[in-house]
Amino acid sequence: CIIGERMGQKREQEANEIFTFMTIVLLVLSVAFTAVGILFLKPICIFLGSSERLMEHVVPYAFVIFLGSVPMSFKLFFEYLVRTDGRSYIGMIMSLTGLAFNIVFDYIFVAIFGLGTLGAAWGTFLSITVSMLIGFIYFLKYSHIRFCRPKADGSVLLKSCTNGSSEMLTEMSTGITTFLFNLIIMQYFGEDGVAAVTIIMYIYYFFIAFYMGIAVAAAPIISYNYGSENHDKIREITRYSFITIAISSVLILTVSLVFGKQIIHLFVGNGNVFTLTWDGLKLFSPVFLFIGLNVFLSGYFTALGNGFISALISSMRSLILVAVFILILPKLIGVAGVWMTMPLAEAVTIFIAVYLYRTYGKSFMQENSRAMSLMIFCKTLTKKRPSSTTSFFVMALSCHGSIYNSCGDIFRYS
Repeated sequence: CIIGERMGQKREQEANEIFTFMTIVLLVLSVAFTAVGILFLKPICIFLGSSERLMEHVVPYAFVIFLGSVPMSFKLFFEYLVRTDGRSYIGMIMSLTGLAFNIVFDYIFVAIFGLGTLGAAWGTFLSITVSMLIGFIYFLKYSHIRFCRPKADGSVLLKSCTNGSSEMLTEMSTGITTFLFNLIIMQYFGEDGVAAVTIIMYIYYFFIAFYMGIAVAAAPIISYNYGSENHDKIREITRYSFITIAISSVLILTVSLVFGKQIIHLFVGNGNVFTLTWDGLKLFSPVFLFIGLNVFLSGYFTALGNGFISALISSMRSLILVAVFILILPKLIGVAGVWMTMPLAEAVTIFIAVYLYRTYGKSFMQENSRAMSLMIFCKTLTKKRPSSTTSFFVMALSCHGSIYNSCGDIFRYS
């Protein structure tokens, strides 16, 4: 958002300085995260629920994954910024190349060498590294955003952290909600129930990647054009996004219900786990009608630089309402309440998100006054970037890692 804003204002050198500064900060933080993770590897695994029986598999896997913190951080960093640079197809190449190598490396290390979970970890590590290197080479030689002498700026770093707080909350809440789902479902169906939750979550993350692709595609266009004060382009990209989300929501819901059994069979054969998963998926699938708009509007406010509202939407849909419903609904309607938790959380959030969009997300365009938006709800920085419809849809196709990871996981299960 910040880099796109500077580029929209034609302040390219300042954008380059911020890019280089954030690259150094990201490197330091990811190396520190890796060091802490490896140093406290076993206590972390125990804290996250690993038993002694599983420890021989969990510890080696976690060790390799912690080693992958640096390439994973820069893979995501470069994938976002190639869109800001106007080369969305590079992001798609990075994702598809990583996916292909993930499948190849999994086959080599798991099927041929028989390394099991350790082989799967190395497959993930190496495929992510390949994707990261593609992005690194692009920014080293071909991009408009270039490495240069950095200029340290604490305000930019703080703005970046606060503006990205919604994405942080989303990722953090994933672990918390998954833990709550497993805890509740264990009371009803034991280990088979946990397996069913896991499969449904894989399906969920696969489909949500389409919505994330739309949000990620729109964000740099919005931020760039806000910087250049091209409000018509923001209206245009927002309209395309709403239409795309509406159509894809109906299609994804249809696919999950019509082909749900076939999708589940990619993970498990007939039996109790299959029955539990199919019963759960039928109640869970309506989530796809609501989640797309919530994800987009959260990303929309991030692109405007309004991290507070973005974080509010994100925390409501992925943490607060989920925690409330999953603790209450099963007591009222039994196990069906577990599967209905996320659809209801997204449905309630959509009313909040639409209200915030109509109240704060359009005021700067309607009143043609940036100051009005800045005073109402933390600073609302919204920039825009010229882009054709075709470019938008190419950017949307280069979805982020959920499809990448889900396809690799489906291959391993198969």
